Amino acid sequence: MVLLLAFAILLAAPIACIATATAPMHSPELAEPFICPPGTRLVAEWYQASWNHPGEKTLSVVCEDAQGHVSATLPQDSNFWFGGMRVYFPYAFIPLLGIGVVVLAVLNALGVAIGQAWKKLTKANQAYS
Repeated sequence: MVLLLAFAILLAAPIACIATATAPMHSPELAEPFICPPGTRLVAEWYQASWNHPGEKTLSVVCEDAQGHVSATLPQDSNFWFGGMRVYFPYAFIPLLGIGVVVLAVLNALGVAIGQAWKKLTKANQAYS
């Protein structure tokens, strides 16, 4: 069982890291508490730049205060990586770990059942010989 859990962790951890790292691209609002200073809100916009291929878009993210002043988010990106990973990683990791444990437990049980059936089959064949 410990081996199954360790193997499930090895499978779930990289996938959870990727999911956590790419989550702000799909839902930029997740990054607002980590990127924008207090009193500002995150404004995300997908736009077609001159260097984009047809149908491809680029994400622009800025912090905007109540007066409409815009500040760049780039200096705060490192804050997101540490703060965001600490907050969102468990939400991606725990379900993947649970699914991995169940799948590996089922595969283990199936392997044990096949091994026992194979043993019985080979004993029966040896008895007829």
